[in-house]
Amino acid sequence: MSLLRLRTINDTGEMGFSDEHVRTLDPIHFDRLLATVWQANAAGDVQALLSLTRLIVPPVADVERMSTPETLATMRDLGILLGSIKRNGAEPVSEISSLEEVLRLLAQRSGLIPRDTIHHYIRWNPTGRRERMYTGLPMERLLMAAVRISLPRLSDAVDLCAVLDSADPGDLAFALAANELAALVGSLEDSIDTVLASVTPEFFARTMRPFFEEIRVGDETYLGPAAAHVPLSVVDLLVWACDHGGDEYLEFADDSVVYGLQHWKPLHGKWRRTRSLVTRVTEELRGCSTEEMLPLGMYASAEALCRTMRSLMVFRGKHLSIARKAYAADVGLYELGSGGGSVAMLEAITDATRAISTLLRRSVTTHMKDMS
Repeated sequence: MSLLRLRTINDTGEMGFSDEHVRTLDPIHFDRLLATVWQANAAGDVQALLSLTRLIVPPVADVERMSTPETLATMRDLGILLGSIKRNGAEPVSEISSLEEVLRLLAQRSGLIPRDTIHHYIRWNPTGRRERMYTGLPMERLLMAAVRISLPRLSDAVDLCAVLDSADPGDLAFALAANELAALVGSLEDSIDTVLASVTPEFFARTMRPFFEEIRVGDETYLGPAAAHVPLSVVDLLVWACDHGGDEYLEFADDSVVYGLQHWKPLHGKWRRTRSLVTRVTEELRGCSTEEMLPLGMYASAEALCRTMRSLMVFRGKHLSIARKAYAADVGLYELGSGGGSVAMLEAITDATRAISTLLRRSVTTHMKDMS
């Protein structure tokens, strides 16, 4: 995929329309119900939430006539109610029999799961007075703003990884794409810093985490719109994790890709069976003589990949610190995170990221000569 083609995709959206178009839509007239949903959640009134859902769930015939953007907006709005009902003790599809067919049809029309995802909750969610939230509280809005920093950039990073996968580490095209990848992944630091500054671990653990509980649709269960389902694991796979990630993280990545955009799934499958960019670059470096100056393209590629790994390492360290506090026995209500991962898994990923980052930096330093 050329960089020009990548720009074309990202300008219009991977699904052929702009994200902003989805944000403008209100196909089931949810705008007028936002304050009522927040009040029902504050009161723990599950019957009110069930009544609202019965009122606005669209007939199957209406869903069949919807455009793809309308199906996304509909799932976005129903999703707020699904998470709210489950948070307040009921299984939404069991309580409202008409929901299952509607959710399955919305999923079929959009190519996504039969529940809302992080893309519905963040990417296709309007901001300002129309922003769909579970609570309406300032900390929820700030938490969403933090994810909004990184989600579109990590989506771009997945497409950029497809460029890197087909390029040679010594080529200028690889170096240019690797530098852009480093900048995109760097957004994770801004995102996690926003959370650290604005959202307490107690608020996430006790107020927000219950809204992301899994719901049952037929014989399957689906997690809520967890921030853990941003496509970081897809990026990780190609950058370093496919051959350094460990079984637990790779299994987590396999589970998480289900919640992603459709065109990521074949990339995930391919990158599960390849050599990572870190491996490719370190092997290229080993083939270079330590007595000679590195070619400019190779040096630029290696340095950009080092910056990418450093950003991942910094993000993971801060994320782990938050998770330890949010899931501490005296604070949290759950053993697993909203994306299904444990604190122990985060610790292992953080350690692995740090080790691979150090390994790559040492390899570059060994072969580095004066580039002036």
